[in-house]
Amino acid sequence: MADQISLLLVVFTAAVALLHLIYRWWNAQTGQRKTHTEKNQAVHLPPGSTGWPLIGETYSYYRSMSSNRPRQFIDDREKRYDSDIFVSHLFGSQAVVSADPQFNKYVLQNEGRLFQAQYPKALKALMGDCGLLSVHGNLQRKLHGIAVNLLSFERLKFDFMVEIQNLVHSTLDRWVDEKEIFLQNECHQMVLNLMAKQLLDLSPSKETNEICKLFVDYTNAMIAIPIKIPGSTYAKGLKEEHDVILKAKGGHKKLEWDDYKSMKFTQCVINETLRLGNFSLAMFRETKEDIKVKDILIPKGWVVCVFSSATHLDEKFHNEALTFNPWRWELDQDVSNNHLFSPFGGGARLCPGSHLARLELALFLHIFITRFRWEALDDEHPSYFPLPYLAKGFPMRLYNRE
Repeated sequence: MADQISLLLVVFTAAVALLHLIYRWWNAQTGQRKTHTEKNQAVHLPPGSTGWPLIGETYSYYRSMSSNRPRQFIDDREKRYDSDIFVSHLFGSQAVVSADPQFNKYVLQNEGRLFQAQYPKALKALMGDCGLLSVHGNLQRKLHGIAVNLLSFERLKFDFMVEIQNLVHSTLDRWVDEKEIFLQNECHQMVLNLMAKQLLDLSPSKETNEICKLFVDYTNAMIAIPIKIPGSTYAKGLKEEHDVILKAKGGHKKLEWDDYKSMKFTQCVINETLRLGNFSLAMFRETKEDIKVKDILIPKGWVVCVFSSATHLDEKFHNEALTFNPWRWELDQDVSNNHLFSPFGGGARLCPGSHLARLELALFLHIFITRFRWEALDDEHPSYFPLPYLAKGFPMRLYNRE
């Protein structure tokens, strides 16, 4: 037995030593190639490292996102390279990672001219070759235009406004009977029911439940709402705002567009939710030609990883960045041109559902807050691995307010 353990230790030590030698050789080769090209002044890449062979720095990224410091991966490299633009190797391919908000805006605004969408192979396999994130040129513009028209302000005002309220009320009627729910899971189902009704004319049913389960598996909880509502001062602010609207309407009557636009503090809460819980952590763009930025050159054909979440969680731009503080948006509610806040992307690929998402959240919060009191059944915390979600699904017990 002792001999077997000794042999196992020898093999393990040899494996570690071999990996270390491979790692040193890999970085030495990368460094030699970089030095050679710099001498020729052909390519001056940003500082950085490609990490381990094959896996690159993906493990370090995952470890950071699963910790209580989701920005640590970016922080460590910004400090190491004294730059917020650096070379890395993530999700199976080499890339230039950018946490620079000005450059990120430049990348997104120049979609189709200097850059084009190019996602890692694993993501492209999930999205399909004809998915909105995969196509380019005229086809992308046509598909995006169709989506924009489908979710236009006119449709939001006269179609979605009523449909959302009906669906939320019917969903909450079911919650009354259940008493205890997992809010995150229920919100997933409610959003899918709404889209199934609007896009496929399917009412809530066994089929839409199955679609929801498949969709959640696919997105891995992309549409989370990481707000710890119970007992918070902003919950009281929300209650006050929505009780005023309820009183003015004379009860639970259909809200109009002007009622929605009057929800000023609610929009602050939504902005803060999107800042902390945005599921689009990064966007990927391939350079169509050599790009010069900050005295460095990104060669044609390289992928730029635009880390919008790095800006959203940056202490330089948001004081106590990991703290949920909706009041930070009181003086800056119009975020349409705020380069420090891009939860829906930007440029030609700006998410066409951005206004629908805000409308859904606002109407849900109004109906939920004016109908229920609630009690959290467990301590909850957000996780950012692999995407933002509430770790326990937000279990709560509901009580009718009336």
